[in-house]
Amino acid sequence: MARGSWDDDFSSKWGFNDGASSEHRDFLARDKIVEKLNALPEFTAGKVTAVAYDRPGCHNSCMILVFENAVGLSAEELLRLDLKTCDLPEGVEYEQIDEIIHEAYEDVDDAARS
Repeated sequence: MARGSWDDDFSSKWGFNDGASSEHRDFLARDKIVEKLNALPEFTAGKVTAVAYDRPGCHNSCMILVFENAVGLSAEELLRLDLKTCDLPEGVEYEQIDEIIHEAYEDVDDAARS
């Protein structure tokens, strides 16, 4: 099975073939990716929070948004306030995100086999 990628899928409304190819496994992996991203020192030091976002409408609904979050708002508060998203914090490399995505899908697939 294919797995999602950061730029092509999780951060684009056109991702997962405009949402047509996403499956339950992608949403499970997304939740693990968000958890792993938020645990990175670059995220905590940069006061940045990754949030799982079920984008409504006819496009990709399996997204991850990144917000500046200096005051420690919850994911629900960040989404409700409709804040502007930000880039990944300085020091986070795409190879690091690729590894996190790979690990998240492995975790999901291992849990499905158990």
